[in-house]
Formats: sequence, C-alpha cells, structure tokens
Amino acid sequence: MRNCVVFLLLSVTALAHGQIRVINSGWPGRNTAQIEEHLEHELVAVKPDFVVILAGGNDALNEKAFLPPAQTQQSLTKMVQRAEKSGAQVIMVTVHDPDLARLMTRHTPESYGSISPLERQAQVNRIVQQVARENHATLVPFNQVLRDAGGANAELSTDGVHLTARGYGLLAGAVRSALPKSLPANTTILCLGDSLTYGIGVRVQDTPETPDTYPSQLRALLR
Repeated sequence: MRNCVVFLLLSVTALAHGQIRVINSGWPGRNTAQIEEHLEHELVAVKPDFVVILAGGNDALNEKAFLPPAQTQQSLTKMVQRAEKSGAQVIMVTVHDPDLARLMTRHTPESYGSISPLERQAQVNRIVQQVARENHATLVPFNQVLRDAGGANAELSTDGVHLTARGYGLLAGAVRSALPKSLPANTTILCLGDSLTYGIGVRVQDTPETPDTYPSQLRALLR
C-alpha cells in the first residue's frame, strides 16, 4: 500500500508543461536490485517513452545497501532490457565521485574493507558504461560533468554525495543534452533511481517534489 501511495504522489508531481511529462521515481536508500523491483509497475502505469536510470551509488557507498559488482550488473541489465522491451528508449547516467572528507563523517573506513569508496564507485560506473554499451542505451557521463565543474564541493553538493540545486541543475542539463532536441507533446520521461533522483539535499524525504530536484529542473528545461 505504501508503494502505491508513494507512486501516486510521484505521478501527481509529474506535472505536464504542454503534455510532456517528467516523472520523479526516486527511491532514497535503495540499491539497484531494490530499484529494479519497482520498474515493472511503473512501466505499465505510465508507459514512458524514455527511461533515465541513475542508480548504483548505494551499491557502492551505503553499507546498508552494498551489492557485489556482479549483482549490480545483473540488476542494471534487467532494468535496461525490460525498459527497452516495453518500447522505451533508455538513458543511463554515471554516478559522480563523492567528497571523501564529508562522506567519511557518516561512514567508517572499516565499512569499505580493502576497496576504497572511490574505487567502489568507479567499479559501478564501469558497469554502467558496459551495460549501456551492450544494450545500445544512451550514456550520460555525469561523473565527468561534475568533476569538470569542480566535483562534489560545497557549492554543488550538500553533504559530499547529494547535490545542491546548482548540482542538480548540472544533472538536469546533462540529461537534457541526451534527449532529442525536439520532443512530441505526448512524451513521457521516467526518471528512475535513488536519492539523487528523489532530490535529497533539496527535498526532505516523504514530502512533495520541489523545483530544485533534477526531474523538476529537467521539466523546466523542456518547457
């Protein structure tokens, strides 16, 4: 029941400008396997033309949601193939590097064992790139976009992982550049992911969407 309520809230906040819909389907704290569980319902419910997948940060950085690389790859592959089978075009987004100093105020080195957080994140991004290549999905190298803008610093990130309004604006712009310049009025874009899609940093959990999340800013760019 809770998932149905959350989904309805997400759908309500997917306001149309003209008839282009951008739907925020972000699930804070979830890894790729958990996000995959929501995909089938949303494909049926909203019938998206594009599915933007930004996921894997929790697989790498959140010890409560760690996944081995093989399972991350399997989950991402299933998401892409299921979305493509539904008729949607898929855009995959790499996850930016965290600010280690701020990340480690919330985690301990022991949580990561012998593999550093940066290497864990790099592993996930290599998987994202591989899955996109093997399944002919469009790739958005957001990790490089944010790095070129200065990385997950205080101007672009609220806590070393989640983004500020300006950081989410960079993400929205990167995703917009991967979409066709002109979209039909009845286009539906499903933004699928974790807390970075949900908008933690500019949006409190279990509250309505704000204008500063990346799906909201993408929606504004498509007006």
